[in-house]
Amino acid sequence: MLVVILLLIISYPAFAAPQLNAIVDTNKVMLGDTFALTLELSDANPIGKPDPSALEDKFIVHSQQQSHSTQIINGKVSSQIVWQYYLETKITGTLLIPAFKLETDVGYLQSKPIKMVVTSNSTKRSDDIRLETTVSNSSPYLHEPIIYTLRLYYKGELRELKPIPPSNDVIMEQLQNDIVPQRKIVNGQEVIIAQMTYLLTPLRSGKLKLNVGKMQGLKQNDTRNRNFFSFNNYRQVTINSSPITLEVKSPETSQSWLPLQNLTLIQNWESDITKSVTVGTPLVLSLKLTAEGMGGQAPPKIENFFQDTTDFKVRSPKPEIERTFLPNKKIPASTITSSFSIIPTNIGELKLPTIRIPWWNLQKQELTWAELPAQTIQVIASTNNIVTNNIPTKVIQQQIVIQQLAFTNTQYAFLIFSIFALLVALWQSWYSRHHIVIPKIKVGMSNSVFKRRLMVLEESTEIKLLIQEYAHLHWQIPKNSSLQTIAKQLPMSHQLNKLFNELNAAMYGKQNFNLLDWKQHCIELFLQLKTEKTSQAEEIVFNPLNPT
Repeated sequence: MLVVILLLIISYPAFAAPQLNAIVDTNKVMLGDTFALTLELSDANPIGKPDPSALEDKFIVHSQQQSHSTQIINGKVSSQIVWQYYLETKITGTLLIPAFKLETDVGYLQSKPIKMVVTSNSTKRSDDIRLETTVSNSSPYLHEPIIYTLRLYYKGELRELKPIPPSNDVIMEQLQNDIVPQRKIVNGQEVIIAQMTYLLTPLRSGKLKLNVGKMQGLKQNDTRNRNFFSFNNYRQVTINSSPITLEVKSPETSQSWLPLQNLTLIQNWESDITKSVTVGTPLVLSLKLTAEGMGGQAPPKIENFFQDTTDFKVRSPKPEIERTFLPNKKIPASTITSSFSIIPTNIGELKLPTIRIPWWNLQKQELTWAELPAQTIQVIASTNNIVTNNIPTKVIQQQIVIQQLAFTNTQYAFLIFSIFALLVALWQSWYSRHHIVIPKIKVGMSNSVFKRRLMVLEESTEIKLLIQEYAHLHWQIPKNSSLQTIAKQLPMSHQLNKLFNELNAAMYGKQNFNLLDWKQHCIELFLQLKTEKTSQAEEIVFNPLNPT
């Protein structure tokens, strides 16, 4: 009988002692970081819920979750209720997460307090995550672009990383499309490094303290308490970097401030101005300005170089601006192209003014001028009209005699009939103009031909020329238009812009990419497009060039 009782005792499930535990995934964080606080109630049933209000003076409580589970391991029954809170630090110092007291069916249970260390500088968290920021030049000139890097060190797994750079008094231009984590050995330990680089343009001089950079991602939950009934395996975390202060130097000259590595100004006349031109004949001039090492500030307005004068009337459409990067991947370049229609209004030797653009040479540390000399145009009179230089003409006014006319009834009837006939003729003319059947124009390159030619090309420049030819034949877009201009005038412009940016990045050596995948994506997008341009181009948002 005693043996039977002992066997029953051994085989009967044993229950663990009730307890309430508080756990954090890291107790060393930086100001603004997020971390997880977990409360675990074991082998008891709660009466009510934990009260997190005592945390709110030192932490921001972003969200909370609850789960319940029961396990039997080696005959031992264990039930557990878990509350999880996602907290963000509000102040620095050594902070104390107070003990939680919870009423249960076995009485009051209490957790132990937890000490947290919150710093204002970048620190290595106890979960081995650290974010650092670096700049290529901590003392740039106003509007001089520098490289800003966000670099994250971590172990384990982080998903869906999202960098958040500072934006106060600066322009940030992202230099990468995506973050590509890499494994490296640092101080004898293998870590994962994920970084994002930006081109930073300071918008004011003096001491400029940048806000902290941030990196958000999904972190894998602690595996110790994971079971079938637990929360999702990943939670969002935010890691902050230390702030950086720049000493931005003021302009060295009172001239228009434009710090650059180099500046070139090229003109191209479509008309031959070495020969005499007839008064009133439009002369087309194209100016191309290339600014190497230019930041994201507003570019020079070359459309203001030529204005209306007593000798010329000038018309200029909005210039085209293309933002690229030189092959070294670090020096940006802005190319501004503007066309002018210059119409001489007088005869004789007419003079176009000198064009001078001041810029600060960062390599030589001196003021430099880009200059196009003044030009003289010989203008002759038209064979149909004689034009003199500002000679006033005497105007003879003739007296106008008004005589009242009288109409007979027959004349009135004829007049009314004539007006009616005129209205009928106008209506027929309007109707015929608005019901013209426009014949379809056969496209010079079919989709199959485009696909076949694209798949055999290997060079980025040849692919660009093929796209320009296809856009010209299908949508009558000028053949020398940039890829950005083509994207602006077509549907799905945001997708095309991203596609063309990848091609430009490869063309200028910014990064490698999978050419075959890119071609397949290009063909899919082009086959979805209609055979004519949209009536109004969809707006595209580029990296800022003209900050407001």
